[in-house]
Amino acid sequence: MTVTVERDDDLKIIALDGELQATNADNIRDEVIALIDKKPMIISMEKCVYVSSAGLRALLMIAKTAKSRGVKVIYAAIIEEVEDIFKMTGFIKMLRCVKTIADAEKELRG
Repeated sequence: MTVTVERDDDLKIIALDGELQATNADNIRDEVIALIDKKPMIISMEKCVYVSSAGLRALLMIAKTAKSRGVKVIYAAIIEEVEDIFKMTGFIKMLRCVKTIADAEKELRG
């Protein structure tokens, strides 16, 4: 799994690429948390092809840390297979998720 900052101006877009699983979840969580500043964040999931239970915990910890720092985080462009995991586990209700990055930008700027 790789973490890439795709944009860092008035908001941040962070892309996750690969599988978020037990072997990398803690490192990915720490890497993304280190990127949290005062700017709203979009986490692009369009290239994240799998999320394990450890990965779900990492995503939740990212959202909770951002919230504690007063930063809005939206998960966007989630592929169908990962969205199904979010739905089955109830994470779709715990994390702010939208269909597209454009939707996330509109919401954060709205």
